Amino acid sequence: MDRKVLGIHFVCRNGLNIEELGDGRFKSGDWKVSEQVADTALYLALHDQKNSSSYKQGIIESWEHYDGDGGRIIFYVKEFDRPLEWVGDGTGEKGYCWSEN
Repeated sequence: MDRKVLGIHFVCRNGLNIEELGDGRFKSGDWKVSEQVADTALYLALHDQKNSSSYKQGIIESWEHYDGDGGRIIFYVKEFDRPLEWVGDGTGEKGYCWSEN
């Protein structure tokens, strides 16, 4: 069985483009993520920098294509309180938490 992305971590400084929706839900900014990743990811975590815990995190309830730049996605998230440590290798603004198999 192929591995899949379970969680997505983004560097999103100062809550840039985050929209509070009420009832503990928020809408992320737009991110360059494939549909396959968006479909399998269970949670989203936003960090000011990779070496700090997330300041906003939660369960992904749904996602939609961003109308602007192609290939970008906006996530709708139900927030939870427990900050998460950065997960993911490589450089750049995103990191993935992968399944074992």
